[in-house]
Amino acid sequence: MKTYVKRIAFCAALLLLLAVLGFISSRARAERSAVLCNALDVQILDEYEFVTEEDVRGFLDRKYGAYIGVRLDSLDLDRMEKMLEEKSVVMQSEVWTTPDGVLHVSIVQRAPVLRFKRGDQGFYMDRTGFVFPLHKDYTADVPLIEGAIPRIEDGSNPDWALGIIGLTEYIKCSKQWKDRISSVSVNPAGDIELRTADGKERFIFGKPDDIESKFGRMGKYYSHILPAKGEGYYKSVNLKYNKQIICRKDI
Repeated sequence: MKTYVKRIAFCAALLLLLAVLGFISSRARAERSAVLCNALDVQILDEYEFVTEEDVRGFLDRKYGAYIGVRLDSLDLDRMEKMLEEKSVVMQSEVWTTPDGVLHVSIVQRAPVLRFKRGDQGFYMDRTGFVFPLHKDYTADVPLIEGAIPRIEDGSNPDWALGIIGLTEYIKCSKQWKDRISSVSVNPAGDIELRTADGKERFIFGKPDDIESKFGRMGKYYSHILPAKGEGYYKSVNLKYNKQIICRKDI
């Protein structure tokens, strides 16, 4: 009997608690519906400057429409997020409101790892191979690849795109080559070429593959061939063929 009474009391207490929570929730919704949006707070959560607070304000004004003076509960936050993420430089956005009437927007931009220049065209690429446009007023401090860049803007040549990222990452992480390689470019034949800061040779790398082996051959050039022939004797050093180093005196 006592157990039965305890169960009844527990159920009654639980129902009362649910009723109280429901009342609080409904009151909060009612209060929320009476609050109008009175400000926009924009937070850029990284160091890049592809998107500014002014850009976000202008974009919402043009694409979404009015939000200042609009009830908080009538704002379509999901739509705002989707609209912002349609911009290629935006990796992720989050939009929420607070009871003080402020609409909050946080932005995470795409992190470029390379910048490309093909004639008068240019673009960035992030670590996944995603390509996005240059910014008219801001240039990210990342390695530049110039020349006859293969078409990668539409997802073509994905192996080449990821390979060139691997190549530049290898250089960046190498104690031997980090400060020695001064430029990476693509010649008209489609071969990647490397130039060093301390020499006149151009190193023909070919495709961005077999990276470690090719740098191994480049190291052998410096340790065996260059000391024997002297600086400036060869103008080009071809590393792209397996187990071969082909040196030429003419360009």
